[in-house]
Order: sequence, then C-alpha cells, then structure tokens
Amino acid sequence: MELILGNVGGHTGYVLDNALSSDYMSKLQNLRTSLPIDKEKKKTAAARRFLCAEDELEWIRVGLVAAIRKGLSERSDEESFFCGDSNDHDSEEIIIRVLPWMRFLEYTTPNGSLGPHTDALIRCKETDIWSTHTLLVFCSDCEMGGETTLLPEDAKTTRLRKKKLQKANDAAAEVRLAMARINTACDGQQNSADDGSNEKKLARLQTTLQTIEENIATMNKEAAKPCFPVKPKCGRILFFPHECPHEGRPTVSVPKIFLRAELILKRK
Repeated sequence: MELILGNVGGHTGYVLDNALSSDYMSKLQNLRTSLPIDKEKKKTAAARRFLCAEDELEWIRVGLVAAIRKGLSERSDEESFFCGDSNDHDSEEIIIRVLPWMRFLEYTTPNGSLGPHTDALIRCKETDIWSTHTLLVFCSDCEMGGETTLLPEDAKTTRLRKKKLQKANDAAAEVRLAMARINTACDGQQNSADDGSNEKKLARLQTTLQTIEENIATMNKEAAKPCFPVKPKCGRILFFPHECPHEGRPTVSVPKIFLRAELILKRK
C-alpha cells in the first residue's frame, strides 16, 4: 500500500494505491455493470449509475474505510492528516465514514471533462455529521488524459486575475508607446533648445512602467502555483476536502470510470 499526499492551496489530497484487493475490484466492476445507466437526471458528459451501499452492499463501505484507515495509520510524518496541535498519529482517533449514496461515473468518449469547481457537503443521516471529503475510486486505467486535478485556487479567482493581467499588459503597452513617441520627438529636436520636460516625462513613465511590470510578475507567479493531477488507475483511491477546487481534465484514453462518494474524515 502506498499513500501519496498533494498539498495545493492549503488543502491536502490523498492518493492510495494498492489498497484494494483484486477480488474487491472485481466485485465492484460486476456491481457496476449490473446497475442501469441513469436516464432521468440532468444529462452530463459522464454516464451515471447510482447505488446505495447498505445491507448486502455494505461491503463497499467496509472495504473503503479499512483501506483508508490502514493507509493513514502508516503515514506519520508532519504532512499527514494528523499534523497540527496533536502528536497522536493513531488512526483510531479519527472518524472515517463513507456515506452510503454513491454513483459510478463513466466517460466513454474523448474530450469528456468537468470544469473547475468545488463539491457540496452532504449530511450523513446515520450520524447527522456533514461530510468533509470527496472520495473517488478509479475503476479503469487511462494512459493519457482524464486526470482529476486539484487546483490552487477557485475558478472565480483565476478569471479575475486573468482580467487584471490583461489590463496590466495593455497598460504597459500604452506606457511603452508613449515613451517611444517622446523618444522620437526628442530625436527630431536634437538641434533645438531642450528645457528638460521630456526627460521628466520619460522618468515618470519609466517609474509607472516599472510598477506595472512588478504587478504583472506577481500575477504570473500566482498563476504558476502548482496543481496536483491524479491519473486514473484501476484500484486507486483519491480523497480531498470538498472545498478544494478541482477539475476533470479532458479524456484522451477511454473509458474513464470511477466510483464517487462522500467521506467523513475528522478527529473524534
């Protein structure tokens, strides 16, 4: 079993590999194909099959909780879920519950994607506790494309920064043009008296340009913050906080199939 952590924008994503047995995944695949594809809800890029993992399907939740608990218990460094004001790394001190209502999502054609978004919290009817994390179990391999990618900021922040960046670049271009005009005028007046006004204008414009370029550099640095792409791999578990912005990148290799559920992961 291997646990990989991805820290993005103050949120931590968890990737668990080799945590589910081949028998477990085989049963999950057989269950998926036995479920009807939903035709009633809003049409999306992915076909959906809904289920409630209770009673005879309780094994789904039991297996996932056991895998997550084992994976977390084997990670005791300061980057793990157990960091903070406690030095107790015992996973038994953590509430881990998978909510029963789940759905399989299936992207069967290339270019299937889901734009940047965050996920809603769901109240657990069994405990009256709100879910904290989105949980995915990948049921297929994708050699290319289809990554579920955790993002350092939400889509609105990205859009606003792009608009500000465009305005800043436009302003910088106008200042450079104004400086070029003054320089051209100065070249044409080399033999005439110069009261120094053009030099003063150029100095002011140079200061303005420097400020704009510093702002552009800051915005470009923010745009370059790393994301955390997770490649679909059969049997791989991914979970991350609901409030973490993320996206489903366009599929290339298909199908991309995964089980989607809500998870409660918190200290007791």
